[in-house]
Amino acid sequence: MDPKDRRQYPRFEGNFPVDVLNMGDDPTIGQWESVVPANALDLSKHGMRLKSHYNVNVGSLISVIAYYQHRDSVCLCEVVWKRPAEGEILYGLYVKEWSRLDPGLRAKLESMEMDALKSESSTRTSAALAIDSASSPA
Repeated sequence: MDPKDRRQYPRFEGNFPVDVLNMGDDPTIGQWESVVPANALDLSKHGMRLKSHYNVNVGSLISVIAYYQHRDSVCLCEVVWKRPAEGEILYGLYVKEWSRLDPGLRAKLESMEMDALKSESSTRTSAALAIDSASSPA
């Protein structure tokens, strides 16, 4: 099964600039560097795929500022998985809480959720009709 199929919320794919707040978890990042630039490859209300030089362990909590249409949204994330990717690190993040979610990004994510629900409902209806017609006597 494709891992994307297990997601409850659809992901908004793109290349979003992100700042990760430096909490001192990565000894290669100077203590005076308060933010580490990164990129989110996709976003949802409860998840994010992040590419960064910032190196933290699975299970760590990190604060992320994501930018969409030049507006910022701030969230607290838990690192669920990580793996090396092209000289950087690719992370799967679980968004525990949005302390600020820009209205434009909120609207986009909610619109995608509604589209996914409509599509799922349509698929279920089609499947039910197919089962019903297959079990009906000819």
